[in-house]
Amino acid sequence: MTQAPSPSSDTSPFAAGTRMGGRFVVDRELQRDALGALLAARDEKTQKPIALRIIPARLAQGDAARRLKAACRQAAAISHRNLIATYGVGTAPDGGTFVATEWVSGVPLSDVLAKRREDGSHTTLADAYDVIVHVSEALDAIPADSCHGALRPSVVWASSAGMMKVGDLGVSRAMIEVAGPDVLGEEEQASLAPEVKAGGQPTRLSDIFGLGAILYQLLTGLSPADGFTPPSVAHADATEEWDAVLLRCLAADPKARFSTPAELRAALEPLAGHEASVDVDLDMDVDMASLLPAAIELESIPAPAIPPPPPLPRNLGAAPNVGSRVSIHDEFRPSSPQAPAPAAAEVDLSALLAKVTENDAPRWMVAMDGLDHGPFSGREIVERIVADEFQNDHVILNMDTGERKTVGLWPEFSEFLEQQKVTREHKAHTAAIARTEVAEKRSGLFKILAAASIVAVLGILGTVFALTRENHEQAQVAETDLANLYETGEIAIEGTAGLLPDPPRRRRHRGQRRSGGGGSSSSYEDAMNRAVDLGDVTHGASETRLTPAQVSGVMNRHVNSIYRRCVVPEARRGGRLGEVQIDIAIAGNGSVLGASVRPGSGGFKSCVSRAVRGVRFPSFGAPRMGARYRFSAD
Repeated sequence: MTQAPSPSSDTSPFAAGTRMGGRFVVDRELQRDALGALLAARDEKTQKPIALRIIPARLAQGDAARRLKAACRQAAAISHRNLIATYGVGTAPDGGTFVATEWVSGVPLSDVLAKRREDGSHTTLADAYDVIVHVSEALDAIPADSCHGALRPSVVWASSAGMMKVGDLGVSRAMIEVAGPDVLGEEEQASLAPEVKAGGQPTRLSDIFGLGAILYQLLTGLSPADGFTPPSVAHADATEEWDAVLLRCLAADPKARFSTPAELRAALEPLAGHEASVDVDLDMDVDMASLLPAAIELESIPAPAIPPPPPLPRNLGAAPNVGSRVSIHDEFRPSSPQAPAPAAAEVDLSALLAKVTENDAPRWMVAMDGLDHGPFSGREIVERIVADEFQNDHVILNMDTGERKTVGLWPEFSEFLEQQKVTREHKAHTAAIARTEVAEKRSGLFKILAAASIVAVLGILGTVFALTRENHEQAQVAETDLANLYETGEIAIEGTAGLLPDPPRRRRHRGQRRSGGGGSSSSYEDAMNRAVDLGDVTHGASETRLTPAQVSGVMNRHVNSIYRRCVVPEARRGGRLGEVQIDIAIAGNGSVLGASVRPGSGGFKSCVSRAVRGVRFPSFGAPRMGARYRFSAD
């Protein structure tokens, strides 16, 4: 990569002050590579720093430009703490294409490796492992039918917050698919899998090669293009087990590589001194002090200079709903002047959440029980406030500014704290009234007493209503807003998934219905106990099954709707669910055969079961499989 830290010349179409998309003002050029320039800019609409990747017109014309924009729109729908967020795409002044992405304060991993080569030092095994964990977790977030396409050190950034973040998602894959591997520079092609360099399309297995190439450079300081030097020879602490892992990652045959990033992590964990487990702690940060040579200053790429933002008003009224990602359905165009919106009586939670998550990044630490937890993004802070995990007296630290104060003193989060307080009070009143009604129904000794009880209850309810009418109305607004946010995904509920063992197979007898096709049963147990036709799996087909990540990925896309349709009504009825567990019987064609839900009322279980039976999973090679999905409903 050729560094160009100085501002562009006045004759450059990317000179300081250049405006793109009607809202992004260029501050300076950061670097150039084979795909074009990377610029530091600021968003005039949000007054936040932003990065602009410029793809020159010679690489992005006609069909190439259309495919690039489509790939960037797909990338904009993916959110993960180890992925540099893609915000949108538009036309640059020189006729090329620009891609607006999250600003990362840090340095590219390629610079770290270059410094290591200069001073002859190596990354420790623990730090190399941590880098691979962060990068592999980013790959896990990419949908199963897609990939990064050109994973290499120059697109991995080491942030000042101790996170490794992968960039150029969508851009690299689209450019290689359109123009071939030669679109990248010679040094960067060294990290491409052999099948991609030969002209084949990138796949998830070629990303495994890219992971191996990064690990190889971390341990040896050498380029994969120079042949294979065993890490056990080049690194004082590496063993032959590390050699074996690298050889499998860098295998010429894609089928000989690790099949998933999780499988690679599981192989590396015991070698790096970690307990073997496929699931890795996402809160683990890279030790930047030991990873970066002393000669590299993280502040060498400062954020674009921006004026201080105006203070957020407590009542945002009907402010425009500007999300954490700007619109990517059309190219960026100058915004038309708009008259100020009239103030509303209630707080617009959706607009407030949009303000919190503009250019969101894991910059927040939370002190609880004497320990610091995080880092969290603004969205994650809001989710935990809504879930009652973060309270008013918990202290939040902004890692960017060093400012530290309690939750209620942050304008970004205080309104969610107030709204959740109102919601809790309303739920407590609702539960108390429900308990009173149940008690009265059980105490029907005499009709006269029953009639008197009804009169008394009506009097009590009237008094409660008179005293709490304002809180009740506020709670209704808050619950409606929160339900809408869950439904639209602006507050994300996520769960975890695991696989359940198959029951013993039984051949189906004459007259028995065959399992593995469409249709559905009322419960997981019924569906899994139905006999399967062994003929489905005895003709050489591989009995592949979905992975836990695939199951959780599909369910996480539907759980917000389940929350709104089933959890919210159950909570209003006074139900306390805690963790919801769903056992799902999935047919080989991806349809749901049956589902069992715990805990909850009969109505809640039926609601969730109906919703799950409408979910469609990817098809797989076995006639059926069982999976367990959990999410918190607190």
